[in-house]
Amino acid sequence: MKSILIAAGAGLALLTVSLPGLPGADDKPAEPVNLSVNTEADEDDTCLSSSGFFLYYASNAKGHFDHLVSYRPAANRPWPRGREVEDYVNTTVDDRGVSLTRDGVYPQFLFFATKKDKEINNYDIYVAVKQGPRAVFTAPTPVQPVCTEADEMHPWLSADGRRLYFSRKTKDGWRVFVTSRQATTGAAGFGEPQLVADLPASFHHATLSPDGKTMYLQGPVENGRWGLFASTLDGKQWSKPEPLSINAAEGKVGDVSPNLSRDGSMLYFASDRPGGKGKLDLYVFPTAKLKKDK
Repeated sequence: MKSILIAAGAGLALLTVSLPGLPGADDKPAEPVNLSVNTEADEDDTCLSSSGFFLYYASNAKGHFDHLVSYRPAANRPWPRGREVEDYVNTTVDDRGVSLTRDGVYPQFLFFATKKDKEINNYDIYVAVKQGPRAVFTAPTPVQPVCTEADEMHPWLSADGRRLYFSRKTKDGWRVFVTSRQATTGAAGFGEPQLVADLPASFHHATLSPDGKTMYLQGPVENGRWGLFASTLDGKQWSKPEPLSINAAEGKVGDVSPNLSRDGSMLYFASDRPGGKGKLDLYVFPTAKLKKDK
């Protein structure tokens, strides 16, 4: 959309008039932004903290996935290269998929998936706690009602802290489960997980809007690849997931690991689409410009 300035009357007051019929730079569809933390390794499973100053993500630069965190002093600043989380969260096996309670509210809890149970060698959901602004996250403990001999990954704590969504690998493929509790804080109190049966098999890695009525997921697309989808809550039922228009047709893996900012305004995800720095890279796109690809 272009705008022109018109001089009105003797006072030469300037009026801005929009002309929607004229082509211009504003008509170009918005594209996801490649984040400055990306490297030639895989970057995946991002999580923006509630303040917008900390970006957690996973990298396999060392041959297995570790948690990294990038800090910026203002929301309009670029992200510097991430550093390993300096606490007891990272292990010598794969650690990934963070969901974090609010910044500045202590104790602060960090939920994530890890293979630290080497005896079974599967992913489980663990939680670590930080007691104050200068403290580090303590040694993590398993979220017992969630953990089984199957893989559990991709934790997402709801805005009110009462529901923990996660993915479990079942005989039918990855599925979304949710566990609930009465308390809104702390690490415990979750009950027996329930399958979100409205969502088909293979749709997983859920992230929800602050009002809990829109869910973004990872799901299968053509040629054995992955794409991003949206489902909406109508009463108590989730709608059939519909693909998003930002999905890329290129890349061996596709578009994966959706994760919303806590205010719901930005959707972060990983992709091996052209234009990245190598393998999976992190991208971000404003949700206000998201469209379903029907």
